[in-house]
Amino acid sequence: MRLAAILLSLVLALPAQARPLTGEEAESLSVSVDAYLDAIGAGNAEKIVATMPPRILNVFAGASGTEVSKLTEVLTEQTATLMKGSTFTDLAAGKSKLKAEDGTMPDGSTVTWVLIPTRFTATANGISTINEQPLLAVKEDDAWYFLRIDGPERQQFAAIAYPFLASVNMPEATVRPAP
Repeated sequence: MRLAAILLSLVLALPAQARPLTGEEAESLSVSVDAYLDAIGAGNAEKIVATMPPRILNVFAGASGTEVSKLTEVLTEQTATLMKGSTFTDLAAGKSKLKAEDGTMPDGSTVTWVLIPTRFTATANGISTINEQPLLAVKEDDAWYFLRIDGPERQQFAAIAYPFLASVNMPEATVRPAP
């Protein structure tokens, strides 16, 4: 029994194995990413919040003691407020060389995930910045969901909902003045 536990811990400690996206995964991910970026460009807070992973919403709702529907409503209002007065242009995602990984949840279910490099220009109060950040895409129940990973706090939050992400070294987000 002890040997089995040691072997299991060694297997779980192995790094995840990246794999090519299937044709269906690549196609559906591309369409979903484009719709997500279009929602950001249009400032559509409702569509942006609708792309958040349900597990993330459930974790956040549980931590705040709020119903998911109420949380979604509040997040939509907050997102709309944050986006007011800002424009987002030159939105792009590096979709050509993506690799998928499959993470296992504590309940044994599998989640397919991908880190997508994104870049956009944000302009607020006459100041423009170029932003590059990884976008976490997770596929659950045949739908892709997204979470911007723009710092360690977001990565920790993602790891609460998806424990297999705790040991993933994600690229850092950068912000620099636009020329």
